[in-house]
Amino acid sequence: MIYKLSNVAERTEVEAEFGVYFKYPHLYAPCTIIDGFKETNVCVVTMQDRHKISFAIWGLMPQDFKEDWYNFQNNANTLNVQLQDLEKVAWMKESFVKRRCLIIVSGFYTHLLKNGKTYTYYITLQTEKPFYLAGVYNVLEDGFQCCALITTNTNTFVSSYHDISNQAPIIIPKSQATSWLSNDLDNSSLRKFIDNPPEVKLKANLMAKEFFKNTISSGSILHPDFLEN
Repeated sequence: MIYKLSNVAERTEVEAEFGVYFKYPHLYAPCTIIDGFKETNVCVVTMQDRHKISFAIWGLMPQDFKEDWYNFQNNANTLNVQLQDLEKVAWMKESFVKRRCLIIVSGFYTHLLKNGKTYTYYITLQTEKPFYLAGVYNVLEDGFQCCALITTNTNTFVSSYHDISNQAPIIIPKSQATSWLSNDLDNSSLRKFIDNPPEVKLKANLMAKEFFKNTISSGSILHPDFLEN
């Protein structure tokens, strides 16, 4: 599973990369660590508003849910959801069919066990440009959106840097973004998309042990002091 994301791209870079603009541009700020264990927002493009970038709380809750994020997440961790959940959990089924989204990131953090220790890696595109992750979302009773990453079995590259679990996010290339948000995808097509995600060229940076112990301010790049040689 993946519980920490990053989006260090500047707003203008995000908009230029995807040709989609922020609905509330002044609310956006780059963030080196998006920690899923805290109530935090991520940038999304949704099926209902495909031409704007909006915000959603990371952690899926039922449609029209009225209680606090913490109340739900303390009982059910829904930062990541798998295909079996989306097809079998009653309140998720409609989300999968009607409320898919694209979650914008510049990278995500993985963890590898080696010699009795854990090592953290920062996974990005080889180009280091922002990219889309597959997600689903709902709209809460107060009108705020909430979302989850859809995960699937790790591919050969990611599994080399992530063996805490066998699940990783699904990267959606820009060329397939419109298809992912289309109303025309049936369950069979969605299942095929998730079971056989598109191949993309990635790279992994080993992070220093002190990385998550320090408070890192928002910025356009990861500080080189936190990258291991």
